[in-house]
Amino acid sequence: MKKILLSLISAACMLILPVYAQVIEGTVAMTDKVPTEFFGDWKVTSVCIKSTNKELFDNSSVDLWTLKRQGDIITLMNPLSGARAEISVSEIKGKTVKFEKKSYYPDEESTETPILTIQGDNFTGVDRISIKTFKEGKLIKEDYVEYQVRGTKISGAPISGILGL
Repeated sequence: MKKILLSLISAACMLILPVYAQVIEGTVAMTDKVPTEFFGDWKVTSVCIKSTNKELFDNSSVDLWTLKRQGDIITLMNPLSGARAEISVSEIKGKTVKFEKKSYYPDEESTETPILTIQGDNFTGVDRISIKTFKEGKLIKEDYVEYQVRGTKISGAPISGILGL
């Protein structure tokens, strides 16, 4: 009887363990795949190319962006305005990265989505911002802007150092 019970327990363990092994497997965070050239300080110029509310959004701007990564967290800071936000990576295709930042307030939700392509010490792309306004839980207004952005690296590891040249 003991041999039959032990055989059944052993068989059950053999069937169950492979299932647990599949569940325990981890994945590499997308932040690890962001090209290291993106990290550092940037002078960024933005020019509005689409907007639903020209009074709400600037037509153009010049900013400083600092992109840093610590572990799985990417932080975007603007030392001029004091703004600081953790951003997520939603897509990577070669040297093009789609970042995203969502903010929630009692009657407002904003989403900013920069899509940037890096080439040497420069990047180009778009920055899309959507601001939804709610009243009593119902959407009453949505404002949208899209900027053409260009960045020039002003500090950080030089490209040649990153590539080991």
